[in-house]
Amino acid sequence: MKFKNSVIIAIALIVFAACNNDDPTTPFDHAGQATIDNDKLVAYLQSHYLTATKEIDTIQNGETPLMNQVISESVTYKDVNYTMYRYEDNLGVADNPTRYDSILVKYRGFLLDSTLFDSQQSFSNANSWLVLTSVIEGWKVGFPHFKGGVNNTLPNEPISFTNTGKGILFIPSGLAYRENGRGTIPSNANLIFHIELAQTVLDTDNDNDNVPNRLEDLDADGDVNNDDTDADSLPNYLDADDDNDGILTKDEDTNNDGNPTNDDTDGDGTPNYLDSDS
Repeated sequence: MKFKNSVIIAIALIVFAACNNDDPTTPFDHAGQATIDNDKLVAYLQSHYLTATKEIDTIQNGETPLMNQVISESVTYKDVNYTMYRYEDNLGVADNPTRYDSILVKYRGFLLDSTLFDSQQSFSNANSWLVLTSVIEGWKVGFPHFKGGVNNTLPNEPISFTNTGKGILFIPSGLAYRENGRGTIPSNANLIFHIELAQTVLDTDNDNDNVPNRLEDLDADGDVNNDDTDADSLPNYLDADDDNDGILTKDEDTNNDGNPTNDDTDGDGTPNYLDSDS
């Protein structure tokens, strides 16, 4: 009898475990989550407003909802369609970054429940410099709409800018940390970033090979992380020897014009720095 009961209990536990164990082979429904994200963002934007100090608060006395003040943008990322929203306070006056450039920024990141999960409020901190190739997709989409400001920094004084690009990004989870979450950010969390863009370094070159990041996107899909000519698991924009022929990319500039992309010794249509048998 005891054996029979043990078998019944064991079977019950197996069934229970099976019913409560997500199949790891089942792909996450990013398209479905995109719809959920947008519904949450729209509800948030309809129920919140901007105060005189550009903070976000809940509508209580008929204030103008954020939904009437934001700009929506359709974004296709990994074959899924998303809607991202942004509020433009000041566009700035200098350069717009591309998704490949370095930027000097301040920011504050919030969840929809007003939880502050990250903050960078100084231009003088090394962490203020970010490369857009290594941030979430929502930042790659959002920041290029803003420009840097004017550097008014005086010798031996704190870094100071005026007419900076300022705004707020409302990012669906699919353009952020998705179902994985990160640190204190839960899975499938929509994010809000108050941003200030001070300066842009155009034609950022992470690996200093004289080929700017934007030209290392060989398939022109907007993502330099999947371009790896020599298949060494190091994307070209971080690889000083893109074709792994033992000659640094910057040294494959045979005409010495400072641009390795226009040198093709064997005339096969592939520049030397990408051609291991050139």
